[in-house]
Amino acid sequence: MEYDLLIRGGTVVDGSGAPRFRADVAVSGGRIEKLVEPAEASQVSAAREIDATGLVVAPGFIDPHSHSDWILPLAEHPEILRPFLLQGVTTFVGGNCGFSTAPIRRERHGLLDGSGQMLSDRIFEWQWEQVGEFGAYLKRAGLALNVAHLAGHGSIRLSVMGLDDGEPSPEQLRAMCAMVERAMEDGAVGLSTGLGYFPGMIAKPAELRAMAEVAGRAGGVLTSHLRAYSVRSLMFSSDVPHNLLAVREMIDVARAAKVPLQVSHLIFVGRRTWQTVDEVLREFERAAESGADVTFDTFPYTAGNTTIRVLFPAWSQPEMPALLASAEGSARLRDNFRPLATFIHDSAQLMWAIKPELGEFEGKFFGEIAERMKLDPVEAYLTIARESGTRARVMLHLYSGDSSDEHALRAAMAHRQNLFEMDTILTSHGFHNPASFGTYPRILGHYVRELGLLGLEDAIHKMTGLPAARMRLGGRGLIRAGYAADLTIFNPSTIGSEADFVHPMAPARGIEHVIVNGRAVVAESRWCGDGVLAGEWLTRA
Repeated sequence: MEYDLLIRGGTVVDGSGAPRFRADVAVSGGRIEKLVEPAEASQVSAAREIDATGLVVAPGFIDPHSHSDWILPLAEHPEILRPFLLQGVTTFVGGNCGFSTAPIRRERHGLLDGSGQMLSDRIFEWQWEQVGEFGAYLKRAGLALNVAHLAGHGSIRLSVMGLDDGEPSPEQLRAMCAMVERAMEDGAVGLSTGLGYFPGMIAKPAELRAMAEVAGRAGGVLTSHLRAYSVRSLMFSSDVPHNLLAVREMIDVARAAKVPLQVSHLIFVGRRTWQTVDEVLREFERAAESGADVTFDTFPYTAGNTTIRVLFPAWSQPEMPALLASAEGSARLRDNFRPLATFIHDSAQLMWAIKPELGEFEGKFFGEIAERMKLDPVEAYLTIARESGTRARVMLHLYSGDSSDEHALRAAMAHRQNLFEMDTILTSHGFHNPASFGTYPRILGHYVRELGLLGLEDAIHKMTGLPAARMRLGGRGLIRAGYAADLTIFNPSTIGSEADFVHPMAPARGIEHVIVNGRAVVAESRWCGDGVLAGEWLTRA
């Protein structure tokens, strides 16, 4: 039999965690038709062949924590998101941290434009409300890679309640639950929450539980940006580490709602918090031992991108621009920020300033920005927040380690309940997050080959089969007959990434071929995906 494509001579790591094996992979019609044993290799042929001798054939990498649903409506999204494909990512799950592009109420588009400004390249027209309508819109336009979708609690709450910072009335809660129910009917893979951002930060467990129950009944997952990732925060008042309390809060919510929980980008923010890693990981283990379905995800860097708003207290969020514009409001915020002055000086990096005249500060830490502005670091941070309309993007460092100490990061990455993700905000503007260019090659090169932190099969399982299972992506994430032909072929001896916080756009090494639904976008380490829209809109299996 002749196939469309035959990948010969490679070592297959199939995404299940099972040992590697030798087989040829036969593809037709965008799906894997057969795994050909070496003894049968001479009996099959194909219109096109790839010689994978010395290479690993893996499922295409799956990013379960993306914000790029805010980029997909743009005609130029294939160009913007090309770095994902160049590092072997063929699928992502959008709608994370509570901010999704659907479901929404179109009359609230102004609020949604504001909440998503950091995530998007520019404001777009909202030609949909429901998840199904959003998927249909994307399918008509074409997709560069595969996409699944989470319904965002924050977007839903803003749609129903606007900037109201009170608890929802019974009627409002029913309306929010109805939006989740419709999203799940449309194929959303679950519900996401962003409890470090407004309005998620003011949502109480009862509200979250009610909405999560709807997702759980439909067979979806609950993902959560926790209420606190540091040992001390403004979110709790207790001597118990606040990041541990935040983990317990969402485990309790998920257990009561009878829904699987995926804790988003588990990080340990600030040096004092690194010391809690064993205690927090043990909390996940205890939850699993008690029967809870709980996992978490991590990225392989000691910094992460976020909004400049993330350090502002909950009371300031609804009226933040007005507070920053008034002398009294600014003074109150300065007093609130004083304990963070050293962290802001040393560990906050400006990524996108919004205003072109502030572009000279992009990529620089606020200590240097403060010197140039002749201000103290807190005042510089508040100034950039004000001048950007509170829409600036920042990178915060000291996440689970630094260049001299990665104990917390490595412990989380190696944990059996962990899977890998990128959590990157990729737009055409500003200074970039190196995760957009090198997450998966960095894991496979630095942490697998060089450090031996994980075995190759385990690492690939955490970036393919495991996220596919957690996110209900049927027919993805494994190299099996009948599964989609999403494949990443790499050289295990050379794979790696030099992308860092100084040179974030350094290209990945060792990615030889990337195939999306049977169509090549990278061949022999060269981009060949111009005009190729091979991605599919994925609904919950």
